[in-house]
Amino acid sequence: MSSFGYLFIKETKQFFGNPFMPVVLVLLPVLLMLLVPLAANMEVRDVSLSIVDRDRSSLSARLSDRISRSGYFVLKSVEDTYGKAMDELSRGNVDIILEIPAGTERAVSRGESVEIFIAANAVNSTKGMMGGGYLSSIVSDFSSEMAASGGNLTSVPLRITPQYRFNPHLEYKLFMVPALMIVVIILVGGFFPTMSIVTEKENGTIEQMNVSPVRKRDFILSKVIFYGILGIFAFTLSYLIAHFVYGLAPHGGLLEIYVSAMIFLVFMGGFGLIISNYSDTLLQSVFLMLFFVLIFMLMSGIFTPVSSMETWSQYVTYILPTRYFVNILRAVCLKGSTFADLAFDYIMLSVFAVVINIIAVVTYRKQN
Repeated sequence: MSSFGYLFIKETKQFFGNPFMPVVLVLLPVLLMLLVPLAANMEVRDVSLSIVDRDRSSLSARLSDRISRSGYFVLKSVEDTYGKAMDELSRGNVDIILEIPAGTERAVSRGESVEIFIAANAVNSTKGMMGGGYLSSIVSDFSSEMAASGGNLTSVPLRITPQYRFNPHLEYKLFMVPALMIVVIILVGGFFPTMSIVTEKENGTIEQMNVSPVRKRDFILSKVIFYGILGIFAFTLSYLIAHFVYGLAPHGGLLEIYVSAMIFLVFMGGFGLIISNYSDTLLQSVFLMLFFVLIFMLMSGIFTPVSSMETWSQYVTYILPTRYFVNILRAVCLKGSTFADLAFDYIMLSVFAVVINIIAVVTYRKQN
């Protein structure tokens, strides 16, 4: 058997020899997935808007200006066709589409009612619902003002037809549950390998490894793979709870989900080992890991949409691998995206995983 095989067996015996750790491995995803969705909430602002103006009239221009000046929306584009706007919505560049049909001004001038179409990206159900509500209110107020100022207009010349894409029933849990699955991977994939090495340091058993002929890369690889397997187990348990308790049925393939989860676990394992390389006590490693874990969770769109953050912090998220994992998991689960659709996110996640594990191997110092 190779040295890697012996190291892998050592990690297995060491983990299951501690009766507390297997219990944590099971209880952590179960409690997170069952309790947090009942208590979590979100804040929404700066809704991105694309207007499909088929009318190109003074009325449509006034309506567009009224929406832009409301303070609730950021006008990203004015398109000629719904297809172009829908492409932007699918890519996440806009949150809501407002379509003004051709002949709106002529119909209103004849006293006829016109249907205004709204399509909201409801992957973030709260943002889609509130943004759609804001937009409906603005159009209704604009319609009432026209009715009051024009003698020949109907009482409600413009009617709203909203449509919430990717989450038609605005279920908030469909936004929150994938986020909690990511949190489970962060905690299991990051804390467990960190605590493993630091515990060996405190117990003195790491010295036996340091004086042995075991190569650094085999030692690091055994921990990354072992705790990666534990992470996949915790992720699968979270997925089963999401499916049977909350009814989450991914529109995309499980292969896309699990490939991204494995890549991210490799990153978290390497990152946790780097923390342990610079920690002498368990308490020190826990505080260091907690500091970075909070950044990963709060700055990557897990709970708060990146588009709702300050501009400077949105740029910071590009150097956080959790941003790309969040994009992948939500896009696959709610939109049915494929590897081709998310190629950039997969590439960036893989780059982070490779680089961080190279750093973990380099920074691990064997001392006699």
